[in-house]
Amino acid sequence: MKKNRLFAAAAFLTCAALGAAACAGPHTHEWGEWTQEKAPTCEEAGTERRECKLDPTHVETRPVGALGHKWSAEWSQDEREHYHVCENGCGEHRDEAAHTYQNGACTDCGYLHREHSFSSGICTVCGRALYTEEGGKILFGEYPQSEVKEAALISELTAAAGELPTEDNARAWTSYGYYDDSGEVADYMWYIDVESGGERYRGVYFTEERGYRTTNSLLSAQEDNGYLTETVYWFRFEPIVWRVLESADGTAFLMSDVILDTGHYYHDTTSRGEGEETVYPNNYKESDIRAWLLGNFYDTAFGADEKEIIETATVDNQTGGDNTYACEDTKDKVFLPSYAEVLNADLGFGSDWGADASRQLTATDYAKAQGIQVKDDGASGWWLRTPENHYNGKYVYKIAHDGTIMGGMFAFGGGEAVNYTWNGIVPALRLHL
Repeated sequence: MKKNRLFAAAAFLTCAALGAAACAGPHTHEWGEWTQEKAPTCEEAGTERRECKLDPTHVETRPVGALGHKWSAEWSQDEREHYHVCENGCGEHRDEAAHTYQNGACTDCGYLHREHSFSSGICTVCGRALYTEEGGKILFGEYPQSEVKEAALISELTAAAGELPTEDNARAWTSYGYYDDSGEVADYMWYIDVESGGERYRGVYFTEERGYRTTNSLLSAQEDNGYLTETVYWFRFEPIVWRVLESADGTAFLMSDVILDTGHYYHDTTSRGEGEETVYPNNYKESDIRAWLLGNFYDTAFGADEKEIIETATVDNQTGGDNTYACEDTKDKVFLPSYAEVLNADLGFGSDWGADASRQLTATDYAKAQGIQVKDDGASGWWLRTPENHYNGKYVYKIAHDGTIMGGMFAFGGGEAVNYTWNGIVPALRLHL
């Protein structure tokens, strides 16, 4: 009996030292869960294993099939080509093809070429054109112009713009900072730019009408033009069509073929300073309209690449005669046409100050929403940069709706007071071709 107890004790110590598997003997396997032994890749199989719970030295393995590549439906791209990548993350790709460009964008994958090398306004790498020529005119830059009429698109854009602005909270909108009847800058008219379907749109909303001048204004042309308060209107950014006035030595002198916007020349009719330091309201160098052209308009209409081919022109602000209010010449990227230029037959204008079709222009829908005055013939007046030599420096030459030059001894003896807002803005510039 003592001998049997000693044998059992020895067996127990042996099992404890060697583990249960050494003493399991024949048994029915109780398999654990399959675990990954080698991960499969897109092109190579993997393996899984499981162990017997009663004896872990008993192991089964099984193959796991290769994943196979899962090719993306969308294109991936680099600066040279586009391709489809494997979405499993293996780093492989296929269907490689070089970009085919049209105006800077690949026609297959949409890749935008950004490191342009321009020659004569065309990128030598991707073929993007900074400007195009159609019917003797040049299309260059973009500005909001025609009104959106499609109800579905209007709803989409208005929803994207979010909450409407108020005097106390502009939200995502930007105030134009126009003047109110008291002659103070006020927040009652706003804009917002929204993209949809690869196109750009500008929304306009106002709670009060913009007066026809910056102070004591009793009238507005907005309602006459069909634009009412507390309504959101949308306008498409479209290529600006430029009239080629002159082209020589690789540079073209351009003037907008339509009236793009409207606004005052200077917001006040009183002079600043005294004596030789007096700055008159019709001083072009110090005018609000020049600042607007070189700031708001320039940045809205042109991208960085377009700006590179606009010449910094020496703008002749003399009048060719004795004019007390003529300012010194300026160096500008964008400017208003002058009295002398719109009388120059070599630039395509009539040489007489009277009515002339070459000077008769119509306004865009966007300019109409801004409050330009539209006459019965559908045309509008527009500013020149040249000061009039009368009326204590308060007046500037302008073009009337029929192409007549208004100012000086011509056309009723006067141009337009500087604080009128319903005259059109027709930018001009010199472009490197």
